[in-house]
Amino acid sequence: MLIMKNNIKKTNTSERILDVTQELIQSRGYSAISFNDIAKEVGIKKPSILYHYPSKVALGVAVVARYRKNFSMMLDKALRNREISPAKMMDFYFSPYLDLGKKNEKICLCGALAGEYMALPKGLRDEVTLFLEDGKKWLTTILKLGKSTGDFSFDGSPVVMANLVLDALQGSLIVSRAMSNKNHVKKTIAALKTELGLQSRIT
Repeated sequence: MLIMKNNIKKTNTSERILDVTQELIQSRGYSAISFNDIAKEVGIKKPSILYHYPSKVALGVAVVARYRKNFSMMLDKALRNREISPAKMMDFYFSPYLDLGKKNEKICLCGALAGEYMALPKGLRDEVTLFLEDGKKWLTTILKLGKSTGDFSFDGSPVVMANLVLDALQGSLIVSRAMSNKNHVKKTIAALKTELGLQSRIT
């Protein structure tokens, strides 16, 4: 029983470290934070972080891997639900970007890391690339499906449109924060819906 409690404590501390690190990267960037910053926010000593994650690189990779896995699981679950139309699936994809835009303090974790991509360790760069590739694959699948069902009426290929959607959303979050404009992402999504042949339903 004692071992079980220790494992639970370890897991909770580990997850808290990941949560705080993710928030700090989204608001400040990877290069601008240290183990001391993370330890202060979590309320633990620096050696406690090293117990769970032996280096900043290992911690960064774990944060992005979890973020990518959770996002992919969320999108795949929506894709498997055949009762949801492609148009609704696109709204589902837009929703986390819209939420970040409203808060205007943080941007997408991988968008933040992509901004300092060349300065990142290889393992971290690989995780960021995988996240972006996963997003484009999912978008391409939905766009193909939506075009075949008549939900979307955009010109050009689904692959090109998937690139446009992802690039516009990631860039919009960065511009929104820089300009302190909480409506910028909302307007970007409305414009994307017009490009897709959808009528904006964001209020």
